[in-house]
Amino acid sequence: MLERLYELREEFCNPKFEIRLAYLVDIFAHLNKLNLQLQGSRNTKLEGSANIFVFEDKLRAFICKLELWVGKIEATNYLAFPTLKTFSDDKNYSQITAEIQQNVIHHLHELKKEFTRYFPQFNDIEAEAVRKTIRNPFSVNVEELPDEIQEEVIELKNDSNCKDTFESGINLEKFWCQKAISYNKLRHNALRHLVIFSITYLYEEGFSNLLLIKNKQRNRLDATNDMRIALSSSISPRISQLVDKMQAQKFH
Repeated sequence: MLERLYELREEFCNPKFEIRLAYLVDIFAHLNKLNLQLQGSRNTKLEGSANIFVFEDKLRAFICKLELWVGKIEATNYLAFPTLKTFSDDKNYSQITAEIQQNVIHHLHELKKEFTRYFPQFNDIEAEAVRKTIRNPFSVNVEELPDEIQEEVIELKNDSNCKDTFESGINLEKFWCQKAISYNKLRHNALRHLVIFSITYLYEEGFSNLLLIKNKQRNRLDATNDMRIALSSSISPRISQLVDKMQAQKFH
């Protein structure tokens, strides 16, 4: 939407507004990219690994990018904001761009502050060590962990079968559910974190489908089966397996 509005910038005849709009086009492009990365549904890159740790990494990376962009803007490097860069390269807008520069820096600082407030990081060293154990139990320092799981971690770290499976690239959910089943305390901690709903995107998608299916004209409709089809549209049916289970009818 902002890109389309930006295409009409010449109609505004206000250089300051044009530059501010150019910055909004770029920053919203970055935010939209982050938003797509956090959508587990129909995101092939996150398929089978859309847990809370993956999304935390994406958010942490974006906050680090904000810090990087602040430093670059302070050095009048607008490479991360290509639309804004077109004005900075134009000598006719150089004075106005320098004036807007501080506004951009201030906004990036405020954006980072808001992300940090809304997605706080764990400050408890012990809790962070437990989370590291879930993500990679073979690389943690046992002495940093709570006493009640230290011995199990030692046993797991020396379990060659589990280690080979983990290093083969199996996702965390399958590892803790199917492979590390004999390590009860560690498995309980892992599943307690991995079952957390990482995002609300699927809920929002479900409600959007329900509003389309069950509206004022069809307010008495039982939408159960329709919703099942709408929410499973991304799942490919196992036709061969379904056919094999069918019993052939013989003619007499």
